[in-house]
Amino acid sequence: MVANEMKNFKKEVKKKIAQYSNKEYLDGYIKKEFLTDDGDADITLRVKDKYDLFDYRTSGNQMGLNNDIYEFIDDKTSMLDNDVGINFHIEGLNLSEKEEGRVKHIIKEHYAIELYKNQKEYRYEKNKSMTMVLFGLILLLLYGLIYIYFDSEFLLEVFGFMFSFSLWVAFENIIYTVSELKDESQNIAQKLLMNVEFKKSDK
Repeated sequence: MVANEMKNFKKEVKKKIAQYSNKEYLDGYIKKEFLTDDGDADITLRVKDKYDLFDYRTSGNQMGLNNDIYEFIDDKTSMLDNDVGINFHIEGLNLSEKEEGRVKHIIKEHYAIELYKNQKEYRYEKNKSMTMVLFGLILLLLYGLIYIYFDSEFLLEVFGFMFSFSLWVAFENIIYTVSELKDESQNIAQKLLMNVEFKKSDK
């Protein structure tokens, strides 16, 4: 009885995965949920009170937005391709023109800082990978010289392990870390360039 229930459960899981993870469904969902006729994505945030928009711990020139706002944006944009333009609509508030400008500046500043930090880490990881590749190639050259001019199994094993390990670490870092940081950079830049618009409250 339990075995049959587990079997049916696994079938149901596979069925749902096949239903919701296929490209046709996802493309249809994204088009229905976000995309406009011109190919941009519309994302709408409804806020009842401006104090829900701003971080109460900040003020003056250091005024920041509530972290929930950025989480909302990140969540909604996570399924979009990085080349899609974003129109971010904030509805339900009667902000002054100065306050609207301040919100736009804060959002731009937030993603500009995120992009700067991402690019700094990207350059560090890329340089580290290149250094490991160079180090690995030098060890490979030494391995070849030892093979030709010295009769030492021990040294061959040591240098063979060292150059293999160096190159493996370097290429793993390039494939995973560096590539991931590059994709993240494009994602942040997309949000940095998004258009922020406001719709006044009807009240």
